[in-house]
Amino acid sequence: MMRVRVGRRFKPFLAITLALMLSLSGLTALAEERGDPNERYLLEGAIERDGTLYRLRRNLTAILLMGIDQREDFDNTGLSQNGGQADFLRLIVIDNSEKKITQLAIDRDTMTPITILDVLGNESGKRTLQICLSHAYGDGGEQSCTYTVEAVSELLSGVPLDLYIALNMNGISTLNDAVGGVTVTLEDDFTELDPSMKAGTTITLMGDQAEYFVRSRMTIGEGTNEARMKRQQQYLSQLAAILVERISADENYIGTLYDELEPYLTTNIGRGRLINEAWNARSYVREETVTPVGEHAVGDNGYMQFHVDKTALDEIVLKLFYEPILK
Repeated sequence: MMRVRVGRRFKPFLAITLALMLSLSGLTALAEERGDPNERYLLEGAIERDGTLYRLRRNLTAILLMGIDQREDFDNTGLSQNGGQADFLRLIVIDNSEKKITQLAIDRDTMTPITILDVLGNESGKRTLQICLSHAYGDGGEQSCTYTVEAVSELLSGVPLDLYIALNMNGISTLNDAVGGVTVTLEDDFTELDPSMKAGTTITLMGDQAEYFVRSRMTIGEGTNEARMKRQQQYLSQLAAILVERISADENYIGTLYDELEPYLTTNIGRGRLINEAWNARSYVREETVTPVGEHAVGDNGYMQFHVDKTALDEIVLKLFYEPILK
């Protein structure tokens, strides 16, 4: 029997002062005390940038999507450093005031501080490593997801994040087939994995083909994660269009899809809330996916690293999560 891991909504780990976290990235937090209660409310969580005050946008919902390189029948026997890597990371930011959705694509090789556990499973500090490893340091379930959300939040200058959905490898083909397959044009040759997947072919991916397309890397094309992310974007654009059409036609569709995927999910979003979020956002404008810029380099240990342009990333964070305070 497949085990379903649906995490409880964890206590907000970002209860420390937003100002302290934002100071790590050069975004100066406003610390001045104000006597007027209305003034204090206005300035709650405010930061100052180039002489302008900003506060966190109201009515935002941010959901971190994770694709984990483990299968649902994997048993880590309680090991705390074998939770599987977060090969795919995508932050979905739903702006309910502006009625738009923006996706932030995060390279799995992005170097950022992550929580490290010792062999006994105790936290032993932080090290700057590839962000995908944040999930590996954990139990493969709620703990791993919490560490990954924490790492992404720190990468994004401490913006408060708490909602997540992690899908393991077996869920890819289930999701793909549940929507009737996704049609793509193959720019790379996949015939080593499937003889029908020749470069230049337009094909409706079914079954394992979907996993080949979004997960394969080392033996496909350039063999880089950057190239794989482009394929993932191609796939997700088509998938999103199908989902919007299905949800708009049937308000119960997202619940049915959730039930099919549940054996492969670890999430702290209740079924009802997820249905409501999807239904409310079905007609929202989908903004172009944002991909942080930076440099790829091979580290001393031979593994790829992505060093994000922090100044450019701070601008993305400011645009996505903050609004100017007009007085």
